[in-house]
Amino acid sequence: MLTDAASGDRKASRLTPLPSRTAKAFLWKLDRLGIGGIEDLLFELPLRYEDETRLIPIGTLTCGQTGMIQATIELTDIRYTPRRQLVCRVSDGTGFLNLRFFHFQNFQREALQRGYRIRAFGTRREGLIGPEFIHPRYQIFQSEPLPPLRDRLTPVYPKRKGLGTKRMAGLVESALALLRKGELELIDRIPQALTASPTPSTLLDALENIHQPPPEASAEHLTEWLAPFRQRLALEELLAHALSLRKIRSEWVQARSYPLTVESDGLDRFINSLPWPLTSAQVRVWQEIAQDLERPIPMLRLLQGDVGSGKTVLAALTAFVTVRNQGQAAVMAPTELLVNQHARTFHEWFASHGIPVRSLHARLTRKERREVLQELASGLPCVVLGTQSLFQSDVEFPKLMSIIIDEQHRFGVEQRLNLSDKGPQRPHQLIMTATPIPRTLAMSLYAGLDQSRIDELPPGRIPVVTAVLPEARRAELMTRLCSLCQSGQQVFWVCPRVEDTEGGSGRAVETAFHELRAACPDLRLGMIHGRMDSSDRQRIVEDFQDGRLDILVATTIIEVGVNIPRANVMVIDGAERLGLLQLHQLRGRIGRGNQGGQCLLVYGPLSPEARARLDILRKTTDGFVIAESDLEIRGPGEVWGTRQSGGLAFRIADLFRDRELLTRIPKAVELIEAEVPENVEPLIHRWLGTNLRYGQA
Repeated sequence: MLTDAASGDRKASRLTPLPSRTAKAFLWKLDRLGIGGIEDLLFELPLRYEDETRLIPIGTLTCGQTGMIQATIELTDIRYTPRRQLVCRVSDGTGFLNLRFFHFQNFQREALQRGYRIRAFGTRREGLIGPEFIHPRYQIFQSEPLPPLRDRLTPVYPKRKGLGTKRMAGLVESALALLRKGELELIDRIPQALTASPTPSTLLDALENIHQPPPEASAEHLTEWLAPFRQRLALEELLAHALSLRKIRSEWVQARSYPLTVESDGLDRFINSLPWPLTSAQVRVWQEIAQDLERPIPMLRLLQGDVGSGKTVLAALTAFVTVRNQGQAAVMAPTELLVNQHARTFHEWFASHGIPVRSLHARLTRKERREVLQELASGLPCVVLGTQSLFQSDVEFPKLMSIIIDEQHRFGVEQRLNLSDKGPQRPHQLIMTATPIPRTLAMSLYAGLDQSRIDELPPGRIPVVTAVLPEARRAELMTRLCSLCQSGQQVFWVCPRVEDTEGGSGRAVETAFHELRAACPDLRLGMIHGRMDSSDRQRIVEDFQDGRLDILVATTIIEVGVNIPRANVMVIDGAERLGLLQLHQLRGRIGRGNQGGQCLLVYGPLSPEARARLDILRKTTDGFVIAESDLEIRGPGEVWGTRQSGGLAFRIADLFRDRELLTRIPKAVELIEAEVPENVEPLIHRWLGTNLRYGQA
């Protein structure tokens, strides 16, 4: 908490960027943005830093390099290839560069006058008309002399509606100035015994250096300079997170839920009717889930399973038991493709057992939707599947006894909370993910959840063979695919983007579709991407499932929700542009039958990190090994902790880099609770704010 050293007032109106008459209104706005006061402001940490302290000659800029250039405007024009865009060509004597804007106003065109001097900050790409910056930050100067460059790195803060990064930097600077003068006091909530080596810096020192690295903290030495200050804040954040999980778990076990009866005869008949026997891992995990369901305490279990490991069967078993107990089971999936796939599967499995299956999605007519809503509101025991539509205000679940979340990292926490709040009592929750979670992350980020793991694939599953090819061999690959499809194979061709509106490797989906149609005129091709109408996407996917298409050209929208055992070949075009886990998820779409599969990664120019990602993917198909490798690749060398999806985001801690700190957290929690228990709530609020409830989702 920040207080005035003399009177205890917050002194909000003394922030120099703000006239005192507007301070109250602005702080109200900060509160609406989740920044409830000056302390919250100081703990809104920069995402990264940008180096505006030096100029880089255009001729020396390499592809992918970010920096500041200073040049003269040669021409400015509006072009229409392929869509309306503003292009400004600049040069500095060492080379030329295009500044390209897809979203612009007429005043920008008028301001970018020929002969004016300009400074622009951006990342160099190889565009369709030469090297370029896309939507750079820039300043225009009509005459010399130009002002001096900044003497220190520029912090970049998270984007917030109504609050830009410049305004945020100004507010932070003013708050730090008041602290230095002693007019505000920053209370350190951690006992001194915990802040000894290797994190000896004070809280104020850490915040000052993180927000405003001094001039001697150059870009080349930034990681080394910030290490002790970052560790000081990371220790406090990890401690606050551990304290919050401990509190959430304590509250969760006191809640009440529905103790369900797991009736063995009906369940055995259902299991025996499945197309294949359960693996030993599925049997083990189901026993863990069944024990949870029989208790009057709500289940909160995270189920991890690699792609194709059989998580859907366990979801079906949970839903089966729920409906047999006259309850309603809600299955929430992130895309309509996945909802429709689950609906088809559940209808097949449940049809002979009298388990009603309903779906809520955008393709329903008004009448169909109204009928489903009436059935749910009447308390009909059933399984209902849907996307975000499940937690809309007009959906009522008077007998909601279980919630199954598929691909949980794709949902916002508030969405999951809104669904769990619909039941009269807290429902059981099974949270499933096919994105492998590294052990370090699972132990920390999901410590408040019971965890199960399916660690084996169904018998007879042949591993997918992965190969890498340079983009120069793309035409040769297309010819080879023609022969494969003529022999009865089905092929996915995955592209990283919809349009060719930016440089870099990898074809746009429409370009690849037309090239494949020209190379393979006798084959049946389909194309899907996120900008298409959902009904058109579903129709094309069903055509591919039923064998009416040979090649499906798609964006990464097929990462989840497509299960086509006959499709055993996948090409990922521009594979170096995608993350390691995303590549693994895409590869999981093939090899689901008993014939194995082949994944071909087509790559352009490779950075060292991209080369390492592709090499790992080529060597292993084990998702958990891939997850650990991905965390290791991204950890060292990054100044900031990654924003983990699907859970409480860390602002500065990194679970790989801060492994040593993690070993100190259990004893630190005990010390805080024993010596300064009054600091527990303030620490949690400082780092998590209102997000404490998120642990219940």
